Amino acid sequence: MPLRRPRPSAARVAALVLAAVTALPLGLVCAPTAMADAVPSAPAPSAQVSCRPVQLYGAATDGKLEFFSHADAAQGSFNWPVIGKRIGDGGWGAPRITLGGPGNWVYSINSEGDLYRHRYDPATNSWDKPRGEKIDSGWGNFLNGAAHRNRVTVDERGNIFAVHDDGTLRVYRYDEKSGAPMPGNGRVIDTGSWGGYNLVVAAGDGLLFARQGKDMYRYRYDVDRQQWLELKAPAWMGGWENFREIRSAGGGTLYGLYADGSLYWFRYDINAGAWVDIKGRKAGWNFETFHGISMSTDACKTPAQPPAPSVAPRPNVPAAIRQGADKLIQQFYVDERGWLVNGVQRDPRDLGTVAYSIVPGARDIVDQPVVMDQADGTPMAFVLGKDGHVWMTKRQPGGVWSSLVDLGGDFTGAPTVTRNPQGIVAVHAFDRDGKMWYLNQQSPNSDNFIPWRTRDAYSSMPAGYEKSSFAGTGQAASVDVTAERPFVLGIDKQGRLGMNRADAKREGWWVWGASDVSGLGGTPAAVRGADGKVMAFARTKNGEIWTAKESTRTDGETKLPLNGFFGDGTVLSGVKTTGSPAVAVNQDKSLGVVVRDEKGYVYYARQLGPDGDFSRWSLVTSKQAATDPAVVQLADGQWAVFYIDTEGLERMYWLSDADGGSAQPRSLARPKRSVPGDPVFTGGVAAKSHDGKPVAKESR
Repeated sequence: MPLRRPRPSAARVAALVLAAVTALPLGLVCAPTAMADAVPSAPAPSAQVSCRPVQLYGAATDGKLEFFSHADAAQGSFNWPVIGKRIGDGGWGAPRITLGGPGNWVYSINSEGDLYRHRYDPATNSWDKPRGEKIDSGWGNFLNGAAHRNRVTVDERGNIFAVHDDGTLRVYRYDEKSGAPMPGNGRVIDTGSWGGYNLVVAAGDGLLFARQGKDMYRYRYDVDRQQWLELKAPAWMGGWENFREIRSAGGGTLYGLYADGSLYWFRYDINAGAWVDIKGRKAGWNFETFHGISMSTDACKTPAQPPAPSVAPRPNVPAAIRQGADKLIQQFYVDERGWLVNGVQRDPRDLGTVAYSIVPGARDIVDQPVVMDQADGTPMAFVLGKDGHVWMTKRQPGGVWSSLVDLGGDFTGAPTVTRNPQGIVAVHAFDRDGKMWYLNQQSPNSDNFIPWRTRDAYSSMPAGYEKSSFAGTGQAASVDVTAERPFVLGIDKQGRLGMNRADAKREGWWVWGASDVSGLGGTPAAVRGADGKVMAFARTKNGEIWTAKESTRTDGETKLPLNGFFGDGTVLSGVKTTGSPAVAVNQDKSLGVVVRDEKGYVYYARQLGPDGDFSRWSLVTSKQAATDPAVVQLADGQWAVFYIDTEGLERMYWLSDADGGSAQPRSLARPKRSVPGDPVFTGGVAAKSHDGKPVAKESR
């Protein structure tokens, strides 16, 4: 099977099939065999999959195309209702590559390197377009030998994965709605590590198997969320080198074709995390007449995961505000509709120079924006949507902002963003389970980001450093965002503050010890103090602001040094909040912290000297805030507080030059004339107003 022409009658076919099944000697062709330390070691305890008959296409060396139907893709038994039905009379021979796809689609790469798609309907025995539809060009490199032919594959949703000679893995998608050709270079979703594979096959929605020598490795990529769920996990070690081709019908199935025409079936159960059969099953033979086979990639499906619930909007969302390399102050905030508003302030001290606009298509934003300049100084903003995805917008020539770009993810709180000295921007966020994920810009100033991954964040850590899991946290903060080794902070389920630091190569992350104090909440804030140590701030369970300085202790079990925020810290009593603090650095390197109290008033406490205690709280302004305050920090040490007031107006207040310098110690009792008064903030409503409210026009 398939049987050679001339074709016998149906009764004769049945007799030959029965004879072949009973007469074939066992071990004629060996499937992958398990070694002592190989994977798998046991079959899957469950077999959750649903399959319809698989459409298999055989492209003969003489250019003809034949159709087969395998009726038992779930178990791999010998069950072929349709055998060798001719559906194409020419043009399918070598070097053409034929690839199966979902929904009766067949993809092919012709000798000119053009990518076509064709649709065959078995029910009517007809082609939608006899010559197919050209959807891209430039695929000729995959015709160069078996190692290249087997490095392009289509999954059950029509995503095309291809390994290029530079070692990158790229994904392509044809836009059905617009009918637009696919981009010729695809999107890079992994860099540099795929060159050692001579075969890649998609075996389900985001499930990829890759062969290196005798061994098979497993990857899982969530296309919608753009997350790597699994990276180079040993799938089955040994025995795969003799397969000429390996195809899939989806649902974790693999069909391996030997040079002698024998076809073996395997299936990996994603839910069980194991193979259904650890020896493989012989499903057919006599396919040696074909130079290539392909099959429908969506015939088998595993149970769909329930959709993640929408992310609830964070109350009192603060703005993101930053002065860029161009000296302009960029403001981003989320208005009461969930729309993303941008304000550009040309003169730091002149609030009348702010112009507001709405970022195109920026709707359903649920948390604080984050602003970062990329290497060439172009401002970028990152936001969290109610779908849990991180979205990015970038300023275009002329000052307009791009429509949001979906970076994927599955998060419940705003991300934090860093940029290393080489100019690569990285985004970090915590998922619903509290794991930290990160994605990196492919190269400085690139529009492409390599998708989210988390494995490196929790691998190869010495015992004793796994003290803070960040489990359950929704929001993150960062320190040293443009340094070689930045920090990311989060709060775990017990309300303890932990810090995570990149290693010297930024390839992994080291977890710091959790704080002794628990019950902390909100989004932590941290900055490096005058003594070079990190000082962190967070809200206590009583609503007051707690602060602690970075310290070190020896772990009692491993005797390894642990860094974290140990000890009791200090509570800045006198003001209670339901929000989160913001921190600024004064010109003398002392720190200042601002917070919105329970009634909506914004208060400020300053450090009494670069390494001193903090003053009592003082009122910034009598105008109440509807959002938590944000801080904009200038390079010369000047800084301002920004918030949206209860009437929806944008307000900014600068700490006066006299108070922004060396803060003097002060008594907590009634001040005397010789003691400096409360800090002075000057400012007011930003931008020109219309009927008492700034005008925000949508960018086009």
